[in-house]
Amino acid sequence: MSCIVCATRGGEGSRAVQLEAIRRSKETAVPLTFLYVTDPETVGEGVDASLLPALRAELDWMGSALMHIARHRAELAGLEAGFVIRHGRVRDEIARYLDESAAELLLLGAPRGSTANVFGDDAVEQFARAIQDKTGVPVEVIHPNAIQEDDPTHG
Repeated sequence: MSCIVCATRGGEGSRAVQLEAIRRSKETAVPLTFLYVTDPETVGEGVDASLLPALRAELDWMGSALMHIARHRAELAGLEAGFVIRHGRVRDEIARYLDESAAELLLLGAPRGSTANVFGDDAVEQFARAIQDKTGVPVEVIHPNAIQEDDPTHG
């Protein structure tokens, strides 16, 4: 069964993409899954190896909290949504999940401060293009200004 996948993390861009994913899922009746990937390697070098288990646990806790918030937004809009938390390199795990879930669309949130660039050279646009090229699944980037202030799930 196909689905819409909303890869999300924290921040304004995530709220915007979650709201758009909820809207699209309701509009098309295609199931929605929120996806969060934890990758302790992105924290950077210099993290003592003895701290990695605690770091992973904190990232998992944060991911779970963010996924529950996303699912609550969907519920407020009258939609049931699932969520999945993966571990590993973000690009690889997103691509793997898109393949496993037979996704028909991936929505990504752009970080605050990025712009909808007609040349597609923003880092998030390049990331989206790379995933689309690798998986064949259409990828759309949703920017924070896409939030509808009168949306009942806003907040």
